[in-house]
Amino acid sequence: MAGKLIHVPARAEAAEGMVLVDGPEGVALSLTPEAARRSARRLRTAARAARASEPRAD
Repeated sequence: MAGKLIHVPARAEAAEGMVLVDGPEGVALSLTPEAARRSARRLRTAARAARASEPRAD
């Protein structure tokens, strides 16, 4: 794992034809709509994989 594990979700909004992402720890991104769409897909895929690998509470 790289860096600190963050438990707070980032915020996103559309402005002037771009997607602005503001996250904890000073994370800030300005993405094109296409880059945001593809990033969202990658995040969903990674989140599903991470969720599937979490230890189960039996």
